[in-house]
Amino acid sequence: MKHCIIVKFLPDITHKIEKSFIGQIQELFDNCKEIEGVHDVKVFSCCTNKDNRADIMIQIDMDKSALEEYDKSQWHFLWKQEYGRFIDTKTIFDYEENKPAKRK
Repeated sequence: MKHCIIVKFLPDITHKIEKSFIGQIQELFDNCKEIEGVHDVKVFSCCTNKDNRADIMIQIDMDKSALEEYDKSQWHFLWKQEYGRFIDTKTIFDYEENKPAKRK
């Protein structure tokens, strides 16, 4: 499954986002790959400068069974502790990619 964290930072932060800030978030979430069942982590930054857009999306590719361990992890806690104060809004979206139907 994919666990997506879609974040809009506070306006002051949105206008000051630098690649180093995104890199720090990527480094933090890369640690999640130590959790059994977490396969990959990607951090995407928005490619447009519109006020009604989110700033970043963190996408974690994991087994569904790894979600509980991720939720309890020190990296999830650090994300909330270190970056929570910069967040205006956050949306969490979990999905599984549709598998093509097997032909008979």
